Amino acid sequence: MTPQAPAAQQTGGFTLVEILISMTILSIASLAMGSMMFRAAHQAVLTSTGAHQSAAMAGTVGRLDVLPFDSLPAAGTSCVTVTAPGFPHTVCTTVLNESAKIKLVTVVITPTGNALLRPVTSSFRRTISGNGNPLKTS
Repeated sequence: MTPQAPAAQQTGGFTLVEILISMTILSIASLAMGSMMFRAAHQAVLTSTGAHQSAAMAGTVGRLDVLPFDSLPAAGTSCVTVTAPGFPHTVCTTVLNESAKIKLVTVVITPTGNALLRPVTSSFRRTISGNGNPLKTS
């Protein structure tokens, strides 16, 4: 009888090399996902701040647009700093009298504390016709 070699033990586990390779792949994927999540969060903050900036501009222009012509600020520039949480900014309004019946109004919203956002500007003309009474009752 010839001696037989002992049977190789079969185990269902993974080798150390296989575990190291899978951990390397997992760490690379995690880094990529983390980078994408950071960029997405940063873009969400920029988008939110841009929406606040647009809302501030719309509110300021809307308020100045519905004021009676004679109630518009006098010619010149006035600035107001708003320190509201979420979107601190400065609103500068310039009124230029082009004639007795035409005023050019320019509004500039400048974000403070966020170097990534640029100031936005909106200009419009306000006019008054005739005697200034739109109903022409007098």
